[in-house]
Amino acid sequence: MQNGIEPVAPAEITANVLESFAGADSARLRELMQSLVVHLHAFAAETGLTQEEWQAGIAALTATGQITDERRQEFILWSDALGLSMFVDALAHRPPAGATESTVLGPFYVPGSPLRDYGARIAEADSGTPAWVYGRVVDAVNGHPLAGAEVDVWQNGDNRLYAVQDPQAPEHHLRGRFRTRDDGAFAFVAVRPTPYPIPDDGPVGQMLKATGRHPWRPAHIHMIVRAAGYVTLVTHIFDRDSDYLESDAVFAVKPSLLRAFEPRAADDPARPAGIEGDWCSLECDIALAPGLERTVTDPGRTA
Repeated sequence: MQNGIEPVAPAEITANVLESFAGADSARLRELMQSLVVHLHAFAAETGLTQEEWQAGIAALTATGQITDERRQEFILWSDALGLSMFVDALAHRPPAGATESTVLGPFYVPGSPLRDYGARIAEADSGTPAWVYGRVVDAVNGHPLAGAEVDVWQNGDNRLYAVQDPQAPEHHLRGRFRTRDDGAFAFVAVRPTPYPIPDDGPVGQMLKATGRHPWRPAHIHMIVRAAGYVTLVTHIFDRDSDYLESDAVFAVKPSLLRAFEPRAADDPARPAGIEGDWCSLECDIALAPGLERTVTDPGRTA
């Protein structure tokens, strides 16, 4: 105490910051900012955050901004690696029983993929073991097939890269859009995906290394499925035999999204036209929940 005046307590600082947002025109913005302050201050108090640790955190945020550009969004990578992206997705999408579960949009979505014919290849260069992917899109409530639904797919190849990462790859390599037939059926020739690491040469990678975590994601194919009168589905389909299913760096694996890539021999009589040598097949039905469609936007590529 100096001159009979009590020192300012941490709780007073919190109260003053909360009061500073009281005049916000938007009630929702006021709620978000005040809640953010409460939790940030509580985190600092609970952990006894030191000034050195606070400065290290500021340095990490500064480095995050410096490494972020039009092709890499390190802030979203933080969100992914801390599980926040999947947590927000889970809050936003609570599907009815029987509906296919959602995941985050993921790293390398490019809108406007070419519309391809039923059974067409999405690999425009040699990229690994061919995979015949087929299934139906149906109504999750009554099981009725959805004709004319759009199945938008993209994936990586056996070099662990998506086309947007690979300057040698054709523009539309390993991605495409397909329309379902009258019976809800779709099919295309993909390749068996491989596990790959998220970018770990920046602040997020430093965090992973310091905390004993790895940067790997299990093998998967991305899908966005759209149909008039149904909730747009953004999801992954995971190879159930892949490594890292129990420790996905971005926490996107859900048991209901595991599928079997069945090995097939070159002389298998069910081999689709255009496939040579050994191949595999993946059956993947998609069930959509009735509701409003939504526009899918990519806030920035991450990993």
